[in-house]
Amino acid sequence: MDRSSPMKQGAAILFNPADYFTYVLDQEIRAAGMPGGYCGLALQLAGEPDLERLQNRLDLLVDMFPKASARIERHGKRHAWIPTGQRILLECHRCDMHKAQDEECQRLLLAIFNRPESLPLTVHWIAANNGGTLLINWLHPLLDARGAKIVLDFLASGQPENFKESPSLIEAKLAQWRFWKKLQLLFKAKRHNNEANSLDSCLPTAVEQGPQTLNLKVRRFDAEQSRHIAELAGQYTGLAGRTLYYLGCFMRAMEQVGPPHAKAGYCIPYAFNLRRQNAPTPVFGNHVGCLFARATREQVRDRAGLFAHLLAQHTRVVRDELDLAYLPLMWLGQWLTPARYARFLRKQHSGNELSSLWFSDLGDMSWSKSGFLGIPVTDLSMMCWMTLPPGLALLVGQLDGRLTLSYSYLSPAVDEAWLDAVIDRMEAELLETL
Repeated sequence: MDRSSPMKQGAAILFNPADYFTYVLDQEIRAAGMPGGYCGLALQLAGEPDLERLQNRLDLLVDMFPKASARIERHGKRHAWIPTGQRILLECHRCDMHKAQDEECQRLLLAIFNRPESLPLTVHWIAANNGGTLLINWLHPLLDARGAKIVLDFLASGQPENFKESPSLIEAKLAQWRFWKKLQLLFKAKRHNNEANSLDSCLPTAVEQGPQTLNLKVRRFDAEQSRHIAELAGQYTGLAGRTLYYLGCFMRAMEQVGPPHAKAGYCIPYAFNLRRQNAPTPVFGNHVGCLFARATREQVRDRAGLFAHLLAQHTRVVRDELDLAYLPLMWLGQWLTPARYARFLRKQHSGNELSSLWFSDLGDMSWSKSGFLGIPVTDLSMMCWMTLPPGLALLVGQLDGRLTLSYSYLSPAVDEAWLDAVIDRMEAELLETL
């Protein structure tokens, strides 16, 4: 990476409420000795793309969206991005041609992801004997996963001028509400959060400190298996979507193998996105709200009963506007120090960690038939850093109708043999081959 590139400071771009939410978690991750709240999306390509064209697009990205290579600074009582104008240089790596290419690509992928970064966004090409892997690695306060997909679309598009920034969707939604409406939603969110904090969460590890390395396990399903899983999700969770099905299956898998840190039940926060489907804007910033899937251990042991419970829970959330209630709560959180906000986000009444798992459903991550810069995308994997505990994250995405589950986990905090058993049970639960 060229550290001698000229630095051009631009006007401050204030965090939106969800940016600060993710920044607080980034600070928690760094405080535990890890690189920070970075996320990664890796595309396996059937051939090598035009690397010069890709670099030109990265230069254009910084020109059109200065936040892409900005730095974070305190701005009064808020935090903001300060554009620097620094180039994002495409970093090229090569697998050892004499080693198994899939394993070698993942080794390099994880080596990159585990290193400290100075830029909020980096792009890497890992060349293999046949094709290779394109990795986009970004700091979560910069943008959410759908935004990362839009950035990749921008890099591959023949019409990059069609991509334009727009105001924060969260701030636009908040501006629509009168003061009393915001206050009403705020109290609803506070009550909902108290409910989540009242059920002590089972965790994948009891470890809370010590040097950690992020590792990755990926499970892919073919088109037929993916259709079967979608049909089962429709039967159990209906129009609420597949997210609840994934969450319920994971709770059951973890319960059947046995949670290493056993408590009263499970609580898995999950995001919902304010972006319109396939909208090319906004590009940067986070545009998500937070919901919770909660169940006691007894509820988790009854498969049909669990999905009925999660669906009823989701129906109540929508009826009571709890899916929007966290927006004013996140707005209020902007005025808290990171340490104080983190206690609110992570700690239950007992002092236990809230999240049994970090989870995100990225949805459809497919490219058109032309692929990425004309190269077919054959597979994908996803990764993210997370706090310890829980030390485990599940990211779900689909490519051309094929489902991919990516498990990021901290080692040695999470026992690998335990996780392998959970992943096997998860597959059985998803396919209902019980």
